[in-house]
Amino acid sequence: MTTRVGIIGLGYIGTAHMRVYKRIKDCDLVGVCDADLKRRRLAETYHTKFFTDYRDLLKKKLDAVSICTPTASHANIALSVLECDSHVFVEKPFANKKDEAKKVQKKAKKSGKLLAVGYVERFNPSIGKLRETVDFSDVYSTLSLRFGPGSPRMTDIGVLLDLGSHEIDILNHLIGTLPEVLYSQVSHRSSSAFEDYAYVSLRYGHVHSHIEASWLPQYKLRLLSLYGNERFYVLNYAQQNLKSLRPPPKVQITNGNWQDALWVSRNIEEDIPTVPGEPLKFELQCFLESIKRGEIIEPLCEGREAIDVLEVAEKALAVSKPLALSGQKSIR
Repeated sequence: MTTRVGIIGLGYIGTAHMRVYKRIKDCDLVGVCDADLKRRRLAETYHTKFFTDYRDLLKKKLDAVSICTPTASHANIALSVLECDSHVFVEKPFANKKDEAKKVQKKAKKSGKLLAVGYVERFNPSIGKLRETVDFSDVYSTLSLRFGPGSPRMTDIGVLLDLGSHEIDILNHLIGTLPEVLYSQVSHRSSSAFEDYAYVSLRYGHVHSHIEASWLPQYKLRLLSLYGNERFYVLNYAQQNLKSLRPPPKVQITNGNWQDALWVSRNIEEDIPTVPGEPLKFELQCFLESIKRGEIIEPLCEGREAIDVLEVAEKALAVSKPLALSGQKSIR
């Protein structure tokens, strides 16, 4: 069965959707849409029709639509797609606010259409391997670091929903419970109207999690560390690798020198093999397969789960304290 697909929004991620859909078997990319006429060349490159009004694209009787527009427009476009009897894939975050997302979720449930949200790190091979490897009953703390320069097109949300929501979703997904927001701190030093740095402390039962996200550094960092009683794990999203560290053998040195003491104090580091691959390709393949089966397939993010992420982020922002930094503007 060939699935007829359309894409709304041809920024960086929308262009990536176009590339991936064109390479998936039994997927017909019927058309793409963007308000910028210069994007027409992209459509020509991938031999698909170009539209400047998404309502014209929706007239093509599509099976599914990817929404890759700015976050503020997600909810209204998703509702229009559902009105046209198409399945919906919305890039993260689901919407600006959980109430808007709930309207879309309710509409999808009523129409019997699938609704998925693009939290692509669920399909990172290192995350899959982590789920296979780690017993979270032995983990007592996690640290998530997600840094990188913000996109100039990002004008309707702050760094917590942009970068930090990935980490909230991954922790919800891995631990399997929803957290309590313990503490949150944000700062604003750029020209954006939203926060560009955020620190959030969460409690997932016995697990204490820390998330730090920032647009300020000009380098990219995507790390997740997990602390257990017996082992320490470090996951690098970008490199798709996972390392395990455990204590050295318990030995007693009676006559050794300082080099001997240093040697036995080193942790034993082990690489946990992963099979690299493109997470977005895995995610969109899973979305299309879900359409064929008529149900969301793990680990694709359902609308309900994406609403949980929004709720945590909203609570964190509501209790956040401004961080005093040189040159900072108030966001209150």
